[in-house]
Amino acid sequence: MPFEKKVDSTMTEPLRLWSHRLLLALVFCWGLVATGEAADKVPGILMVKDALTLPNHSVRIDAQLGGKPSSGSPPWGGVALHLHIDGKPVATAKTNEGGKASFEYLPKMRGTNVMTVSVDEAAPVTAEKRDATLCVWERRRPILMVELAALMQPTASQSTSAASPSSGTATEPSVQPVPDAAEELSRLTQYYYNVVYVSADERSKPDPAPIGDVRRWLELHKFPAGLVAMPLPGGLSATIETFKEGGWSTLKTGIGRTRPFADTLLQHRMEVVVVPELPKGELPRKAKTAKEWKEVRKKL
Repeated sequence: MPFEKKVDSTMTEPLRLWSHRLLLALVFCWGLVATGEAADKVPGILMVKDALTLPNHSVRIDAQLGGKPSSGSPPWGGVALHLHIDGKPVATAKTNEGGKASFEYLPKMRGTNVMTVSVDEAAPVTAEKRDATLCVWERRRPILMVELAALMQPTASQSTSAASPSSGTATEPSVQPVPDAAEELSRLTQYYYNVVYVSADERSKPDPAPIGDVRRWLELHKFPAGLVAMPLPGGLSATIETFKEGGWSTLKTGIGRTRPFADTLLQHRMEVVVVPELPKGELPRKAKTAKEWKEVRKKL
C-alpha cells in the first residue's frame, strides 16, 4: 500500500502540470483568434432616421449601414441589425445589398421613445450603435416647426450676417444655445405643441454624424424631445410637403432665424415668428418678429 501511494503521487503531479500548460495554450490561441476576428472586421457607419406615427399604427423604422471599406466589395449586405425601443429589444432585420434595413413596430401609447439600432456582434462589420427618436403623436395636436439656427448662438467661424447665419449642425463643442430658448420652447411643448427641428439650408446632406450630434446637442442643453427632420433633396419645402402628404395638417406654425426659413413657411401659408429681429428690409412682409425668445409666446 505505501508503494501504491508513492506511485500515484508521482504520476499525478506531471498530469496536473501538463493540464495547466494545455489550458494556458488554449486560452492564448483563443485570444489570438478573437483578436484576429476583431481586426478583420470592416468599420462602418450606422444612420437611423427619426420616425413619426400615430398610437396603434404600425411604423417603419429605417436604418442604413455604410462606410468606405479599404478593398473589395462593400460588405454591407446581409448584416443583422438589432432594434431596441427604450432599452428593450423588439426586432432584428438584415440589410440588403445597399446596406439598408427596415423594422416594423406597433406603438401602443402616445409619447416620445428612444430607438437604438446596433450591429450584431457576430457580423463582419463593426459600427457604433445609433440612437434616434420615435414620436407617437395624435393628429389633433399642433406641430411647431423650429429652425435649428434659432436655437444656436453663431460661433466666431460662422457668418456674422444676421440675415443668413449658419443653419447650425451642432458639430462644434463651442456652439452654445440662445438664452432662454430651451426654457421657452419647453413651455410651448409642455401642454400644446409637438416640435419638429429642421434646417433651412437646402445644401444639408443626410450625414449621420451631424444628425446624431444635433440630437445629442439638443438633449445636452435640455431642449424638449421632438423629431429631428432629415434634410431632403428638395430642402425645407420638401420636408413640409412630406408632412402634409402624411396627413399632418396641424403643421401651421414655425419659429426661425433666417430669411430663407421664413420665406419657405410663408410660401406654404404657414405662420412664422423670426427671432431675433432681422435687419430693416430683410423681414418678409407677413412674418412676425421677436427681439428675444421670451417674447415668442406672445407672437404665436
